[in-house]
Amino acid sequence: MRTAAHAKVNLGLAVLARRGDSFHEIETLITRLRLADDVEVTLREGPPGEVTLASVPDPQAGSPAWHARCLADVPTGSDNLAVRAATAYLQAFERETGRAPPGAHVALVKRVPVAAGLGGGSSDAAAVLRVLDSLLPAGLDLTALGTALGSDVPFFVSGVSAAVARGRGERLHEVDIPRLHVVLAKPETSVSAAEAYGALVGFTPRLKHESSLAALRSGEEPRWRNGLQPGVVRAHPHLRALLEDLRGLGLQGVIMSGSGPTCFGVASDSVAAQEAADRLRALRPELWVTSTVAG
Repeated sequence: MRTAAHAKVNLGLAVLARRGDSFHEIETLITRLRLADDVEVTLREGPPGEVTLASVPDPQAGSPAWHARCLADVPTGSDNLAVRAATAYLQAFERETGRAPPGAHVALVKRVPVAAGLGGGSSDAAAVLRVLDSLLPAGLDLTALGTALGSDVPFFVSGVSAAVARGRGERLHEVDIPRLHVVLAKPETSVSAAEAYGALVGFTPRLKHESSLAALRSGEEPRWRNGLQPGVVRAHPHLRALLEDLRGLGLQGVIMSGSGPTCFGVASDSVAAQEAADRLRALRPELWVTSTVAG
C-alpha cells in the first residue's frame, strides 16, 4: 500500500516551559503542505517483525546538488523513523494479538529535505503507522505509538490539515485555515530539534493564532513568532539574511519553520508564489527553493 507523507510548516511556535520529562511544553499551529514524500509498505514472509527499507531521492527541479546528496544519505537502518515506526507497530501487534507479525519492507521516495524543520521524517513514520494499521489492523493506539517516536508524529497520524498542537505536540485541536501559497527556502545547513532546543534563548508567550489568521485573511501581516528562531539564527547568522530576502520579495508572515533552518513566507496567490520562488532561486542559487500550498 502506498500513501503520501506530507511535509508541514509551523505558523508560529511558542516554547512555554521545560517539562519534567526533559521535553518542552509547546504551543504551535501546524499546517500540512502539498510537498510530500511517497511511502510504500509491503508485508512479506521472512523473519517475523523484520523491517527493511529502501530510499530513493527525488529532488525537485532546480534544487542544488547538496539537496540530492542529503536525500541520498537518508538512514536505512534503525536510525530511520520510518523503520522505527514499522518496528514499533509490529511489536505492538504481537503484544496485542499474541501472533507473530510478518516482516515489512518500506520504500521511500524522498522529496522533503532532511533536518529542515518540515517534519519529513515524522511524516514518513506516521504514514507507515497508518498503512500498517490498514494492512494489519489490531486496534492499536497510533497516537501513543507516534508520540513515542517524535513530537510531530501525532499531527501527521491524525490526518487533519491544520491543528494547534500543545503539550509535546500530541494534544491537537483541529482548526480551519485559508489555503496558503508559500515559498520555502532552505540553505545547506541542517538543524536537529535537539540543537534548536539546546540553543533556546528563553520561553515565550502563548500563541495568538486566531488574531494571526484573521490578519492573514484580511491581507495584513500575521506577525507569527517562532520561539526557537532567535537561538537558531544566533547559531547560524546567515539565516537572518535569508529571512530578509524573503521579506524583500514581498512575502508575508516570513518565519522559520519549526526547528529550522527552512524559512518561508506567504504569497498572495500561486502565480506570485512561483514568481517569488524563481526570483529567489536566481538571486541565491545555493538555496533549495520551492513553492507549494499549505492547508
